[in-house]
Amino acid sequence: MLLTAKGMRSVESDLQSWENPDYSFRWRGFLYLLGIPPGAASVREFSRLVASKGIDRALKALRGHFFMVVKEKQTHKYNCFTDNNGGFTAFHSKSAVSTSFLELVSYQGVTPSSLDRDSVLEFVNFGNVFSNKTLIEGISRIDRNQIIRFGPNGKSVHSKNLAPIDAGKGDFDYLQFFEKFAQSIKEYRLSVDLTGGVDSRLIAVLLDYFGVPFETTVSGMDGMEDVEIAKEVAAAMGTSLYVTRPSIDGLEESIPEVFRVSDGLNDVFKHYRSFQHNQNRVKRGVELALSGIGGEFLKDELWLQDFPFYTSKTSRLDRMFTMFMLPIPCKNDYFTGEYADSNQKLQNGTIHNLARYEMDTNTKTYDNIYYYYELPTIGGGFITAANRVLPSYAPMMELDFVQFGFNLKRRERFFNTFHRKTISKVNPLISRIRTSEGGISVSADKWEVGKDIQKYVWDKGTRLMKVIERRLFHGSYTRQPADHPELTNRIRESRLAKDAIELLKEEKILQGNVQLQDIHDAHLSHFLSFFLFMEFLHSNKGQCHGT
Repeated sequence: MLLTAKGMRSVESDLQSWENPDYSFRWRGFLYLLGIPPGAASVREFSRLVASKGIDRALKALRGHFFMVVKEKQTHKYNCFTDNNGGFTAFHSKSAVSTSFLELVSYQGVTPSSLDRDSVLEFVNFGNVFSNKTLIEGISRIDRNQIIRFGPNGKSVHSKNLAPIDAGKGDFDYLQFFEKFAQSIKEYRLSVDLTGGVDSRLIAVLLDYFGVPFETTVSGMDGMEDVEIAKEVAAAMGTSLYVTRPSIDGLEESIPEVFRVSDGLNDVFKHYRSFQHNQNRVKRGVELALSGIGGEFLKDELWLQDFPFYTSKTSRLDRMFTMFMLPIPCKNDYFTGEYADSNQKLQNGTIHNLARYEMDTNTKTYDNIYYYYELPTIGGGFITAANRVLPSYAPMMELDFVQFGFNLKRRERFFNTFHRKTISKVNPLISRIRTSEGGISVSADKWEVGKDIQKYVWDKGTRLMKVIERRLFHGSYTRQPADHPELTNRIRESRLAKDAIELLKEEKILQGNVQLQDIHDAHLSHFLSFFLFMEFLHSNKGQCHGT
């Protein structure tokens, strides 16, 4: 979907629409109002809210991950916005709005001369670009708190005036939310992500508690802890479990399609496994996929760098950055001239940017950074890519759910206490099954809690040591990877990898003496993904369609 002041310029096959005499609504993604079926039924009710309250107030009731355009028929004005939780990414330039970064790049006729050097360095280091930036100067991601308006006087940007993360008193009724959500989706063929963790288990038991039928599914290799625990949980719950075993057959042939799905702003190879996983769901007739993204705000996962000191007045942004955000930075020796200078400044520059999110305690600061800085880019990127294959939704990313978690007492998030209480209440049997967090349960039973305490402390300590080890010795990731074990080797041996290094040398980004074997595994797929975007720019040269 691409919109200019002249109207809609392109339409995808998954574009949905509904209209009445006053308004025309078009949207992509998954959209609903609590207690009302998703799609047209919810939009019909939303139109009544728009008529009575105006768009600015009405849109705060919308749920899901979506991009919407509302045309006011009498004034010929367009109002464009994404969901209120940052789960669906869309973009804008001076003259256009699009649900696709690649489509907007093509429309603008962008060439390599418009690359944002700092963003390029972010991408090859992190595999993402943060702060609503993109790889191209003049094209930005639409913030969750923005409304883009087109009218006779051109384009303007307005605020939704959404409440901040620390608003509210933590009195959100999450059980009532799930009860109404279950009512909305009860007619859908659902697929729920189920791993060895606690967040996906929470989603599954709550839907089961409210009587919603669904399949469960996990992606990973046989014998992997997440897969084996998911089998135990699904069997105890009496639901079907489908396992997608990652394949690297035909890897290079499928990359163009995965590049399109990941939209040029994400690590293509990080999406490769989930792309296969979602394709399998489509083949089974799944209509909506649900994940536990957002459950991080209900536990202490975001605070691990300060474990167990969760009420400190001092935030360790440097520790958070080096341990969890970028434990293995790109070497300055990779790059030429100004790229090398920018890479050298990346850590201090990022920490400086993160300082604006500081709050009165360390854990509030880490939550704030994750919600506003990391989640829209990382979580939103994965959810949007999934939505290009089938409708996908993470209910715990909703703003009121996040505010609830943010305001929980520290002890409620420590030791998975919230998950323990909730899962034990709705399904005591499932709560006793081990998790991938050191083998602990999520049971509130005193006997189980007693057995879990030592395991919990050991797991946290072990994870911290592995993170430190990875930082010092550039070792492997802290958890067993779900990707195919030969994926990195296959990428490194591909023709694509060799071509990528040569092109980036020609573009004066990489030094002429850099060899493929010099690039660390942690960065290789980032460089290859950036190379694919550069190829896209070269193919786009001279094809400007807008101004």
